[in-house]
Amino acid sequence: MSNDPVKSLWQTQQVAPAHFSQQELQKKSRSLHWRVSVRNTFEYLACVLVIAGFGSYLYEFPQPLLRLGSALVILGTLYVAWQIHRRASDAPASPALPGLLYHRQQLERQRDALRSVWAWYVGPLVPGMVVFRWGVETQLDASAPFARGLGANLAIAAVLLIVVLINLYTASRLQRQIDQLPIDHSH
Repeated sequence: MSNDPVKSLWQTQQVAPAHFSQQELQKKSRSLHWRVSVRNTFEYLACVLVIAGFGSYLYEFPQPLLRLGSALVILGTLYVAWQIHRRASDAPASPALPGLLYHRQQLERQRDALRSVWAWYVGPLVPGMVVFRWGVETQLDASAPFARGLGANLAIAAVLLIVVLINLYTASRLQRQIDQLPIDHSH
């Protein structure tokens, strides 16, 4: 805890839960479902493009590191697509769950998926990218269409870090939404 009494008070205060009508809750649930569906559609399309691009590199480049790196990126991307479905898809509604509890569980599911994106989304792509970049740096001549050097590699690392940070920020926004939901004491 902080020694600043104002900061301590602010940190320990309870967030007043919002009260939603059934209509408002249904609207929020539909909105969340739509956002998740759109996001996942774009993610799956990105997976297809990554697999197509690195699949073409398997045939375009005879260098072993580029081929191995491409194969690892493809495998990592397939794993990511499976994890998007497993962790970040919209779970079907259960007739046994009241609307508020279902909505809370969906928000928690999305929050948890976003918090761990470094492990199941970024992590599986790193080995393939490292091997591929190693091949670019050591097995291709300067006329190849890939950027070289520390700057290019740091730019790739920065993009991956930004992906993680954006997802962590979005997870924190979902947590604030969860904190504003009334607590359902019926279950």
